[in-house]
Amino acid sequence: MELNCGALDESHIGKNVTLHGWCRYLRDHGGKLFIDLADMHGTTQLVFEKEAKKKADTLGKEFVISATGKVEKRDADTVDSANPTGKVELYVESFDVMSDALVPPFELIEEKEKFLANEELRLKYRYLDLRRKSMANNIIFRDRLTKAVRKFFWENGFMELETPYLVRDNYETGSRTLIVPSRIDKGKFYALAQSPQIYKQILMASGFDKYFQIARCFRDEDPREDRQPEHTQIDLEVAFKDEHYIQDVVERMFSRIFKDVLGKDLKIPFPHMKYNEAVMRYGSDKPDLRFGNEIIDITKELKGTEYNILKRVIETNGTVKAISFSAGFDGEKGKLDKNYMLKMIELAKLHGLRGLTWLYVNNNVIASEPQSIADSLKGSEEEIRKKLGAKNGDIIIIGADLSERILLDALGKLRKVIGEKIGEFSSEHSFLWIDEFPLFEINEVTGKLVPTHNPFTAPTAQTLSYLDTSPEKALGRQYDLVLNGNELGSGAIRINDPKLQRKVMNLFGMDEKVIEKNFGFFIEALSYGMPVEGGMGLGLDRITALLSGSGSIRDFILFPKNKRFESSVDMSPTAIDQKRLKNDYGLEFKGI
Repeated sequence: MELNCGALDESHIGKNVTLHGWCRYLRDHGGKLFIDLADMHGTTQLVFEKEAKKKADTLGKEFVISATGKVEKRDADTVDSANPTGKVELYVESFDVMSDALVPPFELIEEKEKFLANEELRLKYRYLDLRRKSMANNIIFRDRLTKAVRKFFWENGFMELETPYLVRDNYETGSRTLIVPSRIDKGKFYALAQSPQIYKQILMASGFDKYFQIARCFRDEDPREDRQPEHTQIDLEVAFKDEHYIQDVVERMFSRIFKDVLGKDLKIPFPHMKYNEAVMRYGSDKPDLRFGNEIIDITKELKGTEYNILKRVIETNGTVKAISFSAGFDGEKGKLDKNYMLKMIELAKLHGLRGLTWLYVNNNVIASEPQSIADSLKGSEEEIRKKLGAKNGDIIIIGADLSERILLDALGKLRKVIGEKIGEFSSEHSFLWIDEFPLFEINEVTGKLVPTHNPFTAPTAQTLSYLDTSPEKALGRQYDLVLNGNELGSGAIRINDPKLQRKVMNLFGMDEKVIEKNFGFFIEALSYGMPVEGGMGLGLDRITALLSGSGSIRDFILFPKNKRFESSVDMSPTAIDQKRLKNDYGLEFKGI
């Protein structure tokens, strides 16, 4: 019988079996040659002796062979309890070499992962890196998760449909697009779809009322650790439903993922929090609620302080806020120490604050380094300690700024960094819905209104009238799903009135000519009877990485781009021959 390299167990003892795989680890013990034969399913020990050994002496690392022999039980002192096949071995009677191999540029043996090659080298030889068991397990995990998603939607009446990748470039909205020249219409271009957004909305006018797609999306963004220029999205859209229905569907989808993939029960429904509350309490619209550590306003308590940095901010109508952390700090060491807090001061500067003040509680009294800072609080120490709920060993960070927005954003980022450093989590997976986002935000550079998420989100009924008076106060029927401080995806109930859609686009600076040029086809579709509809897009790569416990989405993408968004395998992007550009596409590109 033919089996994979992870299938052998004691039930196969005495049977003739054929295995195919790569010669991962070779050990010559004189009279016997042992080879660990590996494939994506596991590893089995092969034993070569006598004539088989003579022939096998030419084998090398990563040679591909097909081996046939009898399964035998291992001696008790040679059992590999860490390997599912470790109680048996295959005594090879015959084998064929399918392919020989060069020596790999890095080790593929799991036991040697502490000597793992750098990521750039592994990305260059990604097809080799994927042979490592941990990497193969990542891809298998993603496959299982994707199957669970598909099965859930199929069983709940959703149709799996595909929207176009080659679309119109609506350059006034969203991130920069990746463009593709047309060979037939020289001088014209397609854009690679950043998401299925417009086409899935148009689809709802067609009568297909429950759609989903495992969609590829393309964005020309600046390189970031958790971003890729091409990524995969779990996309859904429904007609005649509200946001509560969509959120319920998504929660049940995750419940299915946890059951089928992780073997765990997930508590649903998820908690909800309004955008404004999240920002004020945690400094973020994607707060990590595995730990508390709320941001507390202590401006009032510090009005009598003599500490000049805080005093100047308060006297110029600025704000002072603080967070307390359980650090076990005794004045010298703890989960946080003086050197770490110096790093946090520098991090605060990077996030827009001029600096950061930190205190600690020792013998129920607030102290500082130097002590003069605590002394300058002028009797407000106990009031601050009680308001923050700080206890012995706690470290308190204090930030101050004239802009409450900058202050909240900086403290929110510091809260996440310090909270993860301390690592006292109340749960392994903390899901949270963020609701009622502002429909618009003000661009700090231009001072103009821009859509918070996209220009297709419907305003709430309660704030619709603000579009005529104070559009910056209007709230959208927008919702984000957050897991452990990471945004998994965004969704919304869409605008289905063509007049309202034009109005919203006008508010962030699009004139009628631009609207007609870029979105005329879309608004015309709204004009032929569009139901109330909405949906959501969720990042499959990020979900997979978070649920697996890995920190990088690159580990779950077959051939990801590197940190410069280059393909290390085929060295793209590459230059295109100038003659080919001109002859095939009518383009002349002289470089930048």
